[in-house]
Amino acid sequence: MPSMSLKHKIKLVSHYITRMKFMELYNMFWVYSLWWNHKLSAFLLNKFLPKLGVDLFPPFLEVEHTTVCSFRCKICEHTYWKEPSVNMSFEKFKHIYDQFGRLKWIGLTGIGSSYLNPDFHKIVRYCKSKGTIVELMDHFGHFKNESQIRELLEIGPDFQFVSIYGATKKTSDGVCIGSDFDVVTKNVRDFVRLKKQMNKKFPILNFHYIVTNQSKDEVFGFLDFIHSLNTEIGEILITPMLHDFKEAKGYAVKLDSEYIAKIRKKAAQYKIPTTINLTAIQQEKGLLKKPPFSFCKEYIMPFVFVTGDVSPCCGMNEANQRDLLKKNSPGNLFNQNIRQVWYSPKYKRIRKMLRKNKCPHECALCPAYQE
Repeated sequence: MPSMSLKHKIKLVSHYITRMKFMELYNMFWVYSLWWNHKLSAFLLNKFLPKLGVDLFPPFLEVEHTTVCSFRCKICEHTYWKEPSVNMSFEKFKHIYDQFGRLKWIGLTGIGSSYLNPDFHKIVRYCKSKGTIVELMDHFGHFKNESQIRELLEIGPDFQFVSIYGATKKTSDGVCIGSDFDVVTKNVRDFVRLKKQMNKKFPILNFHYIVTNQSKDEVFGFLDFIHSLNTEIGEILITPMLHDFKEAKGYAVKLDSEYIAKIRKKAAQYKIPTTINLTAIQQEKGLLKKPPFSFCKEYIMPFVFVTGDVSPCCGMNEANQRDLLKKNSPGNLFNQNIRQVWYSPKYKRIRKMLRKNKCPHECALCPAYQE
C-alpha cells in the first residue's frame, strides 16, 4: 500500500472528490488510521481495541490471483518452485471477496503475471464496482496491445505499482530472464501517454524498485527515467530482497545510510515521493533489533494464496518456503468461511501472541519484526 506524503494524500482526496468516488474517500480514512499511520494503527489494533474486547475483522486483503509467469527471474522464488502454475478464476476470486463484505482496500498481486490471467480485468472491475480501493502490482511485461492499457485506465483502479529490476536492459534482462526491458519501459510510457490522453486520474502510477548487487548503482538512472515521464507519481518503493534464500544469495545487498541519503537527495530534487523499505531502514540505522512484534499491523491484511490458503500477511512470501507457509495456514477459504478462520482458536492465538510481543510459528519468516 503506498505510503505517500501528506501533500500527495491531500491530492488523492481531491481526486476522489472531483471524480465523486465517495466510497473510496470513506475507505481512505480506514487506510490512514489502520495503515498509513504506523504508531496509531499499532496502538489501535494491539492495545486500545483489544482492551474494549474488539477483535477487528480485517478491512484489508491481498489476493494472489495468479502464479502463471513466463519469466524466470533469478531472484524470484517462482523460478525454483515445483508447484504447478495456476490462474484464479473470477468465480473463485468472487467467492473469496464476497466473504469479506465491502472491503476497504485490496491488493491484487501474487507471484505471477497479471495479464496471463484472462479474468484479471474482470476481477479488478468487480472490486471497483464495490468501491474498494484497489492496488495492482505487475511488471508491465505482458500487455498484448494498447487496448489492454486503455481498458485498465477505463476500469480505474486506484494504484498501479510496476516492479522494476534495474535501469538498463543489460541489468534488468540479466536478472529477469525472459523479460524485455525495452518492452517494459515502452509500456510504462504508453500508460502515461494514454492516461493523459484519456484525462484519467486513476490509477496513480507507483514503482517498486528491487535493489540487488547488480541494480544498486542504477537506481539514480531509474530516477532520471521517472522524472522524464512528467507524470504524477504516488511513490517509489526502494527495497532490497526481503529474503535472501539460497538460490538467490548472490543478488542480496544491504543499503547503508550514505546510499539511502543519496537516493533521497536526488528524489527530492525531482520531487519524486520515495519510500525506503522497512527492512532497509533498519539496515541504514544500524539497529540491533527489528521493531517488536507488538508493533505489527500487517496481520490486519491477510494474504490469500491462489490455492485459497490464508497467510497472516504477505511479508513471508518470496522466501521460497511456500509449502511451509501453506502448512502453517490457519485456514483455506475455498473450504471455510473467512469469519470461521479469522475467529478460530488458531488465528486468535496468532494475534494474541503478536500483541504480547511473541512470535507465532506462523510468522517465523517475518523480515520486519522480532521479539
